[in-house]
Amino acid sequence: MKRFWWIISGLSILAITGTMATLHIEDIIKLLPKNTKKHYGKRKLWQINTIVVHHSAIDGFNAFDYARWHIKRGWPGIGYHFVIDTDGKVEQTNDLTTLSYHVKGYNTQSIGISMSGNLSKHPATKAQMDALIKLIKKLKKDFSTPLLVKGHGELTRTECPGKFTNMNVIRSLT
Repeated sequence: MKRFWWIISGLSILAITGTMATLHIEDIIKLLPKNTKKHYGKRKLWQINTIVVHHSAIDGFNAFDYARWHIKRGWPGIGYHFVIDTDGKVEQTNDLTTLSYHVKGYNTQSIGISMSGNLSKHPATKAQMDALIKLIKKLKKDFSTPLLVKGHGELTRTECPGKFTNMNVIRSLT
């Protein structure tokens, strides 16, 4: 049986199907540019209790672009653990044990997922939302302790993950 959830965000409505196909995650960790002088720290998986949803706040860029931009900011590499492109492709960009920079004050306890695009100017694509829901469900299933799901702006003062991203709806679907 196929179920539909309707996401009403701003002026747009997305239908997300309830039949969840297998999620494919492409591991691009070793392919991404890294700062040769800095390295992220490590953490234990038991320290993780939160998933944080972001948007890149720029259209037309990908994980490699974000990694280069983060390195220019003085970071060791890309700050996210996963990037979801507009076509729904999910890329793992850091190991879950990597203590990357994506939410100041919450990095030790959280997994960062960024959706590509400026979601303050337009909503995420249906493919992105489907992939985000699947990824969050997978992560929740993989961890023995409950994981909270938060938008970046719920933890710090920012519009991220964009004004077209409804975190209450995302939480209700995961």
